[in-house]
Amino acid sequence: MAEPNNSLVPTVPLRHAASFPEGYGDFALLSSDKVVFHISKFLLGYASPVFSDMFDLGTSSIVENEERPSSVLEPQNLDVMETPKQSPQQVSLEEPALILDQMLKHIDPKHSIEPLNEITIGGLLEAARKYQLATIMEWFKSESMKYCEYPDNPIPGKSLMSRNPLLVLALANEYDMSSLAQQATCAIIGGEAALLQKDVNMPLKLYRHVSGLRDARIQWYLSLIGTIANKRHRGKPVQPTICLTCSATRSGWVHQLTETIFAAPTWKRFHAEVTSPLPRCRPGCGEWQAQVEEDMMVWSHEAAVKESMPPLLTAP
Repeated sequence: MAEPNNSLVPTVPLRHAASFPEGYGDFALLSSDKVVFHISKFLLGYASPVFSDMFDLGTSSIVENEERPSSVLEPQNLDVMETPKQSPQQVSLEEPALILDQMLKHIDPKHSIEPLNEITIGGLLEAARKYQLATIMEWFKSESMKYCEYPDNPIPGKSLMSRNPLLVLALANEYDMSSLAQQATCAIIGGEAALLQKDVNMPLKLYRHVSGLRDARIQWYLSLIGTIANKRHRGKPVQPTICLTCSATRSGWVHQLTETIFAAPTWKRFHAEVTSPLPRCRPGCGEWQAQVEEDMMVWSHEAAVKESMPPLLTAP
């Protein structure tokens, strides 16, 4: 059987990263998609214990390129002779160029750190865990709360936590950030229902757990709405004097309360809807809001406790 002709297999040519060009540093990192990044060996070892140990041990994974051939030295030009240049050491990594570029910008103080990006943040955090870059982990904790760059639709000033808390929860759970995971869970419980529809890769058990916490919060508010709908004031039946027109208005009000809670089960939204002004057909008709004023005072304290209590998270 004829041997395969390897010369026919296409090879990907090497490219030098524009942000870390040839000659920028004394060490080279080769990405999985054949882009070479040049950076200071000292900076790599200082930022990453993994690279530091690699340099200390002189691991065989670092391939030192051959020196360029030196020219024949002649006595007459010894005084102007230059030392032959040596190509930097190089190591191949599994990360693509896009992730390496962002990672190295966190390491090199001469570069500006790029804004948090929903598409690449997972790969960046995985690289940070692999190379033990604690500064990237801490950066994500703070950055996810204040700003996020959205592909094709940048919205300055809106945090990843407010836009996609489900992604924050998935990443915080994966990378052992318990405090951030609790904040994300609180944002999901009281946030818009659409937040649970985001396409995020996370353990099914964790998704069901946080969905259950949100459902429990909704059920608590529905029980309060039930109290209002059944015309019960502090457990006692009441008989308000209202006409048919106001009765229909009140039914619509209760329905709107229910829709509000399904959309976002928070005390702020509930209280705003309960105390919203309603039309009346004549003065003194339809004073049903006053019937739950005392209840609202009690409920406000209960809601404050529920919304301030850190949710319990179970390991998936």
